Parts: sequence; C-alpha cells; structure tokens
Amino acid sequence: MDIPISKCRTQLWNTLEERKNPFVKTIIDYSKNKASDYGSAAIKVYYESYVPKNAGEVLRLSDNDIFKQIPAYGYMLPWDNQNVAEIIKIREGDARRENNREGKSFGLSAGYTDFGPVSTAKGEIEFNRLVKVFENIKNHGYKENYYLNDGGIKGYFLTGDNDDWCFIIKAGKHRAYALSALGYQDIPVVVECNAGMIKQVNDLRFWPQVSNGVFSKNEACIVAGKILDV
Repeated sequence: MDIPISKCRTQLWNTLEERKNPFVKTIIDYSKNKASDYGSAAIKVYYESYVPKNAGEVLRLSDNDIFKQIPAYGYMLPWDNQNVAEIIKIREGDARRENNREGKSFGLSAGYTDFGPVSTAKGEIEFNRLVKVFENIKNHGYKENYYLNDGGIKGYFLTGDNDDWCFIIKAGKHRAYALSALGYQDIPVVVECNAGMIKQVNDLRFWPQVSNGVFSKNEACIVAGKILDV
C-alpha cells in the first residue's frame, strides 16, 4: 500500500514531513551540503532538546504514577501485548544489533534512537545510517524485499472516530525517512494481514494495557487521540 507521508507516524509524534521530522530534515540538509556530520545535523538538536525523563513524558501522561517509574525507553502503548521488562529487552536487543553493525558493542546505555539523550557515538551511528540508506536508495532505487525479515517498511493502522487514521511505522523507519527526503509524497508500506493490523479506538476496552489496568480507558483514548492529531 502507499501511505501519504502526513499519515505516517514515527517516534509517536512525528510525521514524515521535513518540518515535522528531524531525521528527514537531517537527510535533506545532508543532500544540500548543510550537514556533513552528526555535529551539524538536525537530529543532534533534536536529541539535545527532546529528553523525556520517564515513560510518562514520552506518552504525555504526566499524571500517571506508573509511568513515572518506568524509564523513557521502556514506554508502552495501550494496545501493546508485552510488559515493560519484555519491551526493554526487545529494544535492548534491537539497539545492540544496530550498534554492532557499526562496530560498537553498547546497547541502550548509549541512548535510544527515538529521543535523547544519546551519546555522541550513538548520534554518529544514527547520522551515518541515515546517510547510508539515503545514498543507497538515491543511487539504486527503492527495492522492496517484503519477504525478508528486514525487508519493506512495516507497521499497523490506528483508527479513531470520524474516520481519523494513521499508519504507525514499526520497521524500516530509515527507509521511510530517505524516501520522504527524496520527494516521495506517498510511502510504499507492507501491511501484514493479521488480527493486530488495525488498532481501533472503539475497541480500546479490549486493548491489553487497558485490560490489565496500566492505562485507564481515558488515558488510552488520550494517547491514541494525540497520535492521530499530530
């Protein structure tokens, strides 16, 4: 499917439009010779200015005492199935794999890719990865290998009232950033046809983290609404 960049969501609160996405802006600045390294990149400013202290600040639910006790990189969404420990383990593994590709052995201790703070070494990894993906697609075109574990841009839909909807990207974010920077107004994505493909606000009472009491129904509705309204 092709999804308009304004309907895509990354880092929860960002679309793929240059003015709303520091990762896309970083690539565009690089392409215009305005950013040659991490030190001159828009993502450095982003990582330094957006530094949530806990999961509550990530979710913009500052009054939830549960989330105040969870580190920012351990945040969960009301429709997630995993608990905090499982989510952190998954993100730690993802971070180590990403960093190992660049010859670094650290994990989340150096920072999480979606927000600050991040170490200079992690910031450089992120900048270099953006440039590498961009240059590859610019020179060779976008080749979607949806049948591979790392192929394609993947995610799921969130729908609200009044026909509101968005597509939350879970895999292939760097590809999406590069495509947007290259001028794509619609991003080709892979939608896996399963029960979790669409998260509907009308069904929020059945969402796992609402059922177990981590989110109240009102909090779940607030989070979904804010993501939809970005």
